[in-house]
Amino acid sequence: MRRVLTILVLMLAVWTRSARASSVGVVVTGDSAMQSQVRALVEGWLRANGHSVLPAPFTPDATNKLIDCIVLEDTSCARKIVETHATTSAVVFARVEVTGGPAGARDMVLTGYWFERGSEPVAEKRMCDKCSDTALVTAGDELMTALAGSKLKTVGQLHITSSPSGAQVVIDGADSGVTPLDVALAPGDHKVTISSDGHLDDARSVTIVQGKPTTLEITLSVVPPTPPFVAGRSKLPLVAIGGGGALVLVGIVLFATSETDTGEKPEYRDTRALGIGVAIGGAALAAVGAYLWFTSKPADSAPTVSLVPGGATLGWGRTF
Repeated sequence: MRRVLTILVLMLAVWTRSARASSVGVVVTGDSAMQSQVRALVEGWLRANGHSVLPAPFTPDATNKLIDCIVLEDTSCARKIVETHATTSAVVFARVEVTGGPAGARDMVLTGYWFERGSEPVAEKRMCDKCSDTALVTAGDELMTALAGSKLKTVGQLHITSSPSGAQVVIDGADSGVTPLDVALAPGDHKVTISSDGHLDDARSVTIVQGKPTTLEITLSVVPPTPPFVAGRSKLPLVAIGGGGALVLVGIVLFATSETDTGEKPEYRDTRALGIGVAIGGAALAAVGAYLWFTSKPADSAPTVSLVPGGATLGWGRTF
């Protein structure tokens, strides 16, 4: 039960991380009375156009820093905040300014920024004179459409499919979601890695061209099965047979080169007895080796190597 709960927690963490990586964060500032209405317009447009939305992509401190950058019209500062603090790959920042009289007769200015990791931010502004609710909806739709159009001109679209589908996608070292996946990337070379349980990882480089779509179709290879464990015999009997044979040969040489007492020399070298003893010992050792070879069972353990996604494992196999 504990293992099942652990697996469920890990799956939830991976799903949450992937969902956040492919979502668009939304930050709305400006006139406090209009923020909720403008936020509803922005998030509604994003969802209607196929985006998932994360309403709070920053910590409160990071949000305040981003607002300060926007007030100073320092887009480099704002981009840095998005790159380092956002929990999503893209962020839409909207600001609403109100001037004039009562509701329906006020003038509004909507300013929007679209930030995408690895890309230059784009900005658009729309005026809404004597802004009624209907006119605000129109202005908000025009603002978001213009932002999306400007964004597509500065990036390229990458469409990734895989077999099997549902594979994890990592782009330039960051989790980007699961296949099938559509993602906007800055022009240039990007490293894409696709992984799925039971399959070998597939890593490749893809070149994104500004304003043009690129399709990547990947078929993952199944991890090859681990070769069956084949037990082998012990090498000790062969060593004994070989050593015994060598001793027999040495014994024969000693016997053959022994000197005979002819009385011509005061001393002579008699190695016949030693040769016979060595040869008998060698023959006995070889006989023991042969007996062990024909009666021994295959070894019940040996080293094994298995291929796994991303590498290999080295272990020791044993039969039971």
